[in-house]
Amino acid sequence: MRTQKISFFSKGNKIIGEMNLSVNQGKKLPTIILFHGLTNTRNDCPLIVQTAKTLAENGFNSFRFDFFGSGESDGEMKDKTLDILLQNAKDAVEFISNHTLVDKNKIGLWGRSIGGTIGCLIPPNKKIKARVLASPGVFLENSFENKFKGLQEKEKKLEKIGKKLPGTGSYKGKFELKKSWFTSLKGTDKKIIRNLNKLKNILVLGTSYDQKVTINNVCQIINFVKEPKRIWIYPCDHDYAGFEKEAIRETTDWFKKFL
Repeated sequence: MRTQKISFFSKGNKIIGEMNLSVNQGKKLPTIILFHGLTNTRNDCPLIVQTAKTLAENGFNSFRFDFFGSGESDGEMKDKTLDILLQNAKDAVEFISNHTLVDKNKIGLWGRSIGGTIGCLIPPNKKIKARVLASPGVFLENSFENKFKGLQEKEKKLEKIGKKLPGTGSYKGKFELKKSWFTSLKGTDKKIIRNLNKLKNILVLGTSYDQKVTINNVCQIINFVKEPKRIWIYPCDHDYAGFEKEAIRETTDWFKKFL
């Protein structure tokens, strides 16, 4: 397996990512694009690094990148909006589809938390053959602001003793979001439902003790998508601690089946 660092531009911002290239090179291969969570980077989002490497070990290329406001990409957390992140993801699909080692007609999407939300919002595309949504947040408009304020308070308390909320990574700047983030959520719930109704080949992963994305939230997604579909719920928190191998195995098997 080789790693190739890659950058591209999205909405005028430089986005940094990396490709894990399968050992089975010499031809264009199916490729999975992975989207990290809101407070994460491409390297500290639960599951993301090992999922990317495992996929590469199983005959896929995998590409993960830092969204705007995360990791090595431009911006800070407070400047994120859902619109910007969604455009980053769309631009990543287009960019990677043109990579010389990628089969542009066999693209898979994987997203965790807000990355999963993004995976719900990307419209049907003949290039995209399957998706894995791990703890995706949906029905955000009426709940996200209050939920985030609660998480801010918990995060402040945990920071004082050198800890973090499960699933929270290295965010850039303060743990805060501007009004523009909440404005960008308007109309999102209907967009997600409308898009999910058009999608198939979806694997949904969730956790029963999640403090950020409730199990009810996750379970509702599976009702909207078409067959083939599958859902797995693990008895852990938002970070999948203790169940990483199981979640990655289900993910790998799903992409093997549909890509």
